Amino acid sequence: MRNRHLHDALRAFALEAAALLREDQDRGAEIEFDLEQSPRRGGPALYNYRPLTGRFIAERWVRLRGLPSCPAARAALGDGAAAYLRVNGLRGADADPALQAMLERLYEDATDLSFPEERFERVYGEVERTLYERSQPATVLAAVHGLELDVDRVDLGGGLELVRGQLADAPEQALWGDPADGAAEAERRDPNVLVTLTREISPDSAPPLSEARERFRRLVCGLRLWKPGGVALSAVGWRRTGDGLWQAFEIDSGGVARGEPWVLADGEDADLREFLAAVDRARPAGAVAWALARFEMGCGRPRGADALSDYLLGLRALLDSGGAAAGGGLGLRVAVLCAEEGERRGVQRRVELAQALERFVMGDSPGEDYVDAIGSHSPRLLVDEAERHLRALLRDVLCGYLEPDLRALADDLLLEQPASPPAPEPLVERGADPAEELETIEAAGGEYGVSGPGTDPVEREPGAGQQLDWDWDDADYSAPV
Repeated sequence: MRNRHLHDALRAFALEAAALLREDQDRGAEIEFDLEQSPRRGGPALYNYRPLTGRFIAERWVRLRGLPSCPAARAALGDGAAAYLRVNGLRGADADPALQAMLERLYEDATDLSFPEERFERVYGEVERTLYERSQPATVLAAVHGLELDVDRVDLGGGLELVRGQLADAPEQALWGDPADGAAEAERRDPNVLVTLTREISPDSAPPLSEARERFRRLVCGLRLWKPGGVALSAVGWRRTGDGLWQAFEIDSGGVARGEPWVLADGEDADLREFLAAVDRARPAGAVAWALARFEMGCGRPRGADALSDYLLGLRALLDSGGAAAGGGLGLRVAVLCAEEGERRGVQRRVELAQALERFVMGDSPGEDYVDAIGSHSPRLLVDEAERHLRALLRDVLCGYLEPDLRALADDLLLEQPASPPAPEPLVERGADPAEELETIEAAGGEYGVSGPGTDPVEREPGAGQQLDWDWDDADYSAPV
């Protein structure tokens, strides 16, 4: 205890307040309750009754502030009121709201308003730390939906960390909040993985919310670039200073976690740290920055059909002068940069099919023409391949393996191709009736997220197909060039 005078003044006020509150209870005043659904997963929904003690205290604050001990408590708290209010997520500098916040903290979730000696000492300890310690830990966190860790935690440097929810000190809403991908309740049995940012700040300083928003956003972007998998931030983050209350704040979630989970396997954390650091050092501009933004938009779309245009626009920004949407130029350039020589005709053809799918989604192509063009290729595989090509090119540019002018590089490589290339093997097999394929697509409600009959396997894209063997070798994660 650093300040006996402050301790005794606050304790005297808390004792008198407890006597008033308890007397009202004895006379029949009742605390209201709020019915809350438990966010626990993996079983039937549970409901909890949460006592609204804060409302009970607020309704009696005029009488509480008139207690004989209140002026001495107000004077003893003095200038420390502003810091205590800030720690508890409140504004202002007056002692009265700070004393009210202290009482609410003292009786948090309580139904018996008798004076709690042990809890008062704990709450008073929080007050002293706020007033007298030069710095306190400020924690900002958010759930990362779609992310699975095979390790307990990953230190990303600079106070940033990924941690499995069951090991974190965090509010229940962050641990068990509904995932953005809308998975069935019965399938969600583990708490969310959390991203946390911890900083030491003075009691007079605000929590680092702007820094947290930016670093959380860059982290999700880096995860999406490193390898495929649906990952997205929760739209609500949480922050706390010292031992204060958790306070919610809004975050730009960056969309939903579409597709399969993004899994960090045991032993990959060191490679992930190196990759994120390399991407962090990059300062993309112009067409590269625009293509990166389209890539992020596509990864956050709820449907693959909606994401396709984002991926193609990103590829056009990098490879097509003037953003031409038709013709073979885009497919040729993607193929020469993203495929080995024997696979380029197939890659070029599938990029052209992806553009046909885009026109069909836009309503510019009749269904029969689309089915006749796409044959047995699955719409989902075409979208996934466009995403992989854009990811591979962006990674290579951001990590310094390729110059930003990818169009010029692709054209130089095309000029070096032999004058008489070998005849291509058949690319489309008629393994399904076109009418049946169209019926399957239309039955999906326009989502194009299902594989049609006779799906052809997509050939491995060099670089993107070796994501798990990252060792900073050019051949492992850059395009064949």
